[in-house]
Amino acid sequence: MKRVTCERLTDFSSCLLDNGKKVRYVLPGESFDEADIENGYVNNKKILNPSPYRVKIPCPIFFSCGGCDYLHISYAEQLRMKEQYVKGLFPRVDHARIDLVIGASDPFHYRHKAIATATTKDRRLKLGLYTAGSKKVIPFLGCQIQDKEINACFRTIEDVLNRFRITAYDIDSNQGIVKHVVIRKSYQRKTLLVTFVTNGNLFPNHKKIISRVTSEHPMVKTVVQNIHNRKTPVVLEDKERLLYGPKTIKDDIGDLSFELSSRSFYQVHPVQMITLYQKAIMFAQLKKDDVVLDLYSGIGTISLLVAKHVKKVVAVENNPKAHGDAVMNKKRNGVDNIDFVLSDVESYMNEIDRVIDCVIMDPPREGATPSFLSTLKKLKPGKIVYISCDPKTQARDIKALEDTYQVERLAIVDMFPHTRHVETVALLSLKTA
Repeated sequence: MKRVTCERLTDFSSCLLDNGKKVRYVLPGESFDEADIENGYVNNKKILNPSPYRVKIPCPIFFSCGGCDYLHISYAEQLRMKEQYVKGLFPRVDHARIDLVIGASDPFHYRHKAIATATTKDRRLKLGLYTAGSKKVIPFLGCQIQDKEINACFRTIEDVLNRFRITAYDIDSNQGIVKHVVIRKSYQRKTLLVTFVTNGNLFPNHKKIISRVTSEHPMVKTVVQNIHNRKTPVVLEDKERLLYGPKTIKDDIGDLSFELSSRSFYQVHPVQMITLYQKAIMFAQLKKDDVVLDLYSGIGTISLLVAKHVKKVVAVENNPKAHGDAVMNKKRNGVDNIDFVLSDVESYMNEIDRVIDCVIMDPPREGATPSFLSTLKKLKPGKIVYISCDPKTQARDIKALEDTYQVERLAIVDMFPHTRHVETVALLSLKTA
């Protein structure tokens, strides 16, 4: 058998072998027999000389699930790896301008929104998680990064659905009732919103099911049925029916209140979300007479937090549902110095005829387009605060801006412990002649 030693990681998580193969869950310096590679990874029991950063894996489906990348690595080392990765993406930024990575106070059970998918095992409905990159569902309700109460609620729901003989949807036959169950939890108020995703309108005994679930979990305040009428990988479709309680639950950030529906976009790690937004506002150094343009503004979270510091916020979002939630949140909080605009962000920037002091942008994972960045340079705001869920595309975009802007500060926030994902906030200032 050929013994192999991992020299370095590539793609931020895989060991690259001499023959070009990538192997997951191996750390630099660790050795293993090449014959022990199975399904692209090496089980921790097959590692011949474990790294000092390797820890006991707390999840029994870690290797088969694939949802977590780093459960086998100590959290301190995860943070070091992420910080090193981000610094490597910005070689021309003085490391003194890059803040130390901000880790989570508790890297477990942080997700306040979770999806469980229904499958059938031994003629019973089981809820579980997809194997990464496949349609296979692993029956399991003890995810280490999901909120504990959400996990407990999933277990109750699975039991109650079976008591009423509710069947799991089968994609091959296009038969069965429940496709998914989605649970969202308010961090501050601890209330829960449960969504049953069903194949068609039929949901027998839903009143009795809800009664059992809410009796066991009284913090469940809203129950929604999301109705699918087609085969689709999309979890939440547009058609919904309110089954129990108000349409939304509420969460608070400081003195602001936000209404969350089943389909609202809201960060799943609320503690680190607050850290991220506080860092962005601190970087911006906002003044009372500033006019701020918030691009990709979503449900208005950042806009509402910024509004108290400035004269005016113009928030632009192209998703009608998110825009509607933003308008509702503005009204609920009695904030009158924000204009929420439903528009393509680039088109709106081309129409602006006023001076913008600061642009805050939080684009999707793929980052900004070249034409967007060109328009942004023409707008010439004094400062840009760029929030990113993919530092790689952020680094690419900042490079495209470097003839006009320079990086003043960069912060790294570990929004998703035990995964390869990390969020960054960059402060860019307009270069002077």
